[in-house]
Amino acid sequence: MDPWLLFIPACLALNLTPGPDIFFVLSQAFSERRYAGLWAALGLGLSYLGHTLLAVVGLSALIMQSAIIFSVIKYLGAAYLVYLGWMSLRTAATFHLPQAQSSGNRRQIFYRGLMIGLLNPKVILFFLAFLPQFIRPDSGSVPMQLLALGGVFTLTATLCNGAYGLLGQQLKRGLQGQKRASVMMNRLSGIIMMALGIRLIMR
Repeated sequence: MDPWLLFIPACLALNLTPGPDIFFVLSQAFSERRYAGLWAALGLGLSYLGHTLLAVVGLSALIMQSAIIFSVIKYLGAAYLVYLGWMSLRTAATFHLPQAQSSGNRRQIFYRGLMIGLLNPKVILFFLAFLPQFIRPDSGSVPMQLLALGGVFTLTATLCNGAYGLLGQQLKRGLQGQKRASVMMNRLSGIIMMALGIRLIMR
């Protein structure tokens, strides 16, 4: 199966799931400053690109050095996806909207998003676990594959975060009376992540 047929739906499932990054974007979007959520999403997007470049440098060396190391990374990464899916299922019923925060100017919002993304160890771990699942060492340059995968993930994540940011006010009003829909969205995403991880482990 073409890895892109799994990768793109996985990106969408992960990026649409309410998590720390989306909560940060919404907290900015709920403030009074116009387009604050969008600037937060752009800052986060640049941080994802930074993580992609780090993954290209670090993972390329490991993957090209040893097939055994490559396999270990893939299985550990797949297990981590199962864990993320399980945690999403466990916490689905505890979904709460973030409170509005003081945004500052656009440059401050952008920089805050960039730093939150770059300094989050869970994001680093996610990139190291997620991207290798879709690498094919016999399908060309490993660094270029990692760069392409990371670029697509960055694009989908930024678009999803930006959509949350632009629609923040509407989302706040809509979700306040639709907790069941929010819980179902989290549960569906958790099931998708667990299924993806199990599928990759058994492949």
